[in-house]
Amino acid sequence: MARRLFLDARRHWAALGVSALFILSAFIVPTLTPAPVSDDWVYTRSVEILVREGRFVIIDLSVVTLIFQVFWGALFSLPFGPSFGALRVSTLVLTLLGGVACYGLGRELRLGRGASALALALFLFHPLAFVLSFSFMTDPQFVALLMIAAYWYARGLRPGPIGARATILGSGVAALAFLVRQQGALIPLAVVVYLLLCRRPRSIGAGLATLLRVTAIPALTVVAYYLWLKYINGIPFRQGDFARAVREAGWPGTRDLAWQLLVMGALYLGFFALPLTLAALLRLPRLVSFGSPRGWLPFCAWVAIVAAGVAGFAAQGRLMPYVAQFVTPEGLGPNDLQGARPALVADDFLRLFTAACAAGSLLLALTLCRRLALPTTPERARAGLLLSIGLWQAIGILPPSYAFRQAGGSLDRYLLPLLPFAALLGLWALRGVRPALPLAWIVVAVFALFAVVGTRDFLIFQRATWELAARANALGIPNTRLDAGTSWDGYHLYEYSQANRIAPQTPDGPWWPGRPWWTGLFAPATDSSYVVASTPLPDFPIVEQITYSSWLHRGALPLYLLRRPDVAGPP
Repeated sequence: MARRLFLDARRHWAALGVSALFILSAFIVPTLTPAPVSDDWVYTRSVEILVREGRFVIIDLSVVTLIFQVFWGALFSLPFGPSFGALRVSTLVLTLLGGVACYGLGRELRLGRGASALALALFLFHPLAFVLSFSFMTDPQFVALLMIAAYWYARGLRPGPIGARATILGSGVAALAFLVRQQGALIPLAVVVYLLLCRRPRSIGAGLATLLRVTAIPALTVVAYYLWLKYINGIPFRQGDFARAVREAGWPGTRDLAWQLLVMGALYLGFFALPLTLAALLRLPRLVSFGSPRGWLPFCAWVAIVAAGVAGFAAQGRLMPYVAQFVTPEGLGPNDLQGARPALVADDFLRLFTAACAAGSLLLALTLCRRLALPTTPERARAGLLLSIGLWQAIGILPPSYAFRQAGGSLDRYLLPLLPFAALLGLWALRGVRPALPLAWIVVAVFALFAVVGTRDFLIFQRATWELAARANALGIPNTRLDAGTSWDGYHLYEYSQANRIAPQTPDGPWWPGRPWWTGLFAPATDSSYVVASTPLPDFPIVEQITYSSWLHRGALPLYLLRRPDVAGPP
């Protein structure tokens, strides 16, 4: 047994090395930082209530299904009680399991162990994926389950009892994915669509049996969830907001949003696959040697979409990253405070970045379309299944994006499900072309370095924000007079505001252009007499100032506790 484990470890040393580096990164990044990220405090509160009070409750602000994530997080909270650090660890563990499934999918596609390990590295260390892994957001947990479900569904294409058992496992994990985000219901749907298009299996009896194996568990889960939501938990009001946003958009708004998302998706695919497309660039003459127009037609359509989209966005002054929330010109992680962190890059860099993502998107499309023109191979069935799942997940970006239709169009974390499909299908399409994979590894290493340092800086920034807010409390400033950003305000004041039916107390101005959005949504009870800010605000006296370490900025950056001009001190 020990000898077999040793031999397996030798065969898969590259994947084990990547996984070990991911685990090591959790000791470089301050994983146990006692502060939440973005709005993951909403999900943290559900875990806290479950562990401390034995009640399962979905906070009204939640727009996702969440059930599996809450119980998964509770499992990691049982030894020492719920904490932001413990819940962050729960995401890291699930992400690593999703990475193992991503590696397994590479092997199912008949990729070499080195190429499969490269897909794993891109899945774990891409900056968007990495920074989200150090949170309790639903996005990374969903994508991990998406990969595990896709792996078992891909193995389900094997004939006989082995394939049948794998399909049932895939459907079970797809049900769990639905119990994190609603897009999980699209996974079995994508599998069914693929099987119908491929006419597999051909007999009616075998087809019905396969249909049941693919869909029965997720379908029962969906029905049970919505019965529970309506008759036991109650429908969170934010889920009702979604229906209202769709009605307000109508067909014209939906059409415009779909176009924006198509362009964004195309450019972010280029961002996700950038290491692979750079490695393929040296083989460009071979890539353009199509033997059939069947591949050229979709490629030309993709060129038209990318060219028109980039030109249209540029005319609006929009450069990549188009929907910057967790990957921004300021670094990694959202800046949900008054003021803004210093920018890392100038517009000239963003123009080059946009051009690189556009070129990467075109090269990715070129490799895939070229593959369409080649003879069918055994692993092509699994690639087709992955393509179907990926396309349906791309469609799944539309519903949650309605809420941001007039504020950029979407959020970058909603595009995260596209990352593993770009990596796996890109590598599969490059089989036989002999891309310069060492160059791809170098680019992934650069991604990883930026991801680790940027995530470390972001969590240090979050910790400093909460430390300064706690210092404000120690000075006698209650939370009802303090705005310390989305996570602090929401965690400390949302339930209090709801229980007391408090209307927004923060004035609309004249000190800021409109009420900060999070004070109206997350913390109506605060009047924002005192503000934690990344930069000084005009006419606001400085009450306290601290600094926090930033490796990306190679020094210390300031953080301010400010007093509104019309508020008399002390403090």
